[in-house]
Amino acid sequence: MTRVEKRMEHMMDRKVQAVHQRLDAFELRVLERPAPTTNVSAFHMELASLRADLDTLLALPETEPNSAPTSSVDYTVLDALFGDEMPPHSSSRHHGMRPRSSRASDDTKAGRASKRERQETEAVPRASIIYEELRQ
Repeated sequence: MTRVEKRMEHMMDRKVQAVHQRLDAFELRVLERPAPTTNVSAFHMELASLRADLDTLLALPETEPNSAPTSSVDYTVLDALFGDEMPPHSSSRHHGMRPRSSRASDDTKAGRASKRERQETEAVPRASIIYEELRQ
């Protein structure tokens, strides 16, 4: 074994010993802590309260609630499903296509302007970072 290897091994042994000493100190601190006390009577009272709440929730209602007539709702659903009216056919060819004219809509212009602004604001920090790197 070379001298450098022996030196590295010795240094690693010291580091391992330091870690073990810290672990031992931590274990002693944990063992010296007093055990947490549990208030059993408070626990029993809370459990009884929860059981009472659960019994109240699970108790069946004495009277059944009156249900609202559903006949009008049923007819509405049936009419919607089997009615004679057909929705207008939307051409799949034109659906979702953007106009290709040279005159863009106001929404498109606003979108382009906001994109340009965003790109300009992103370019400023990049330029300052590059400037700082070049200066150094």
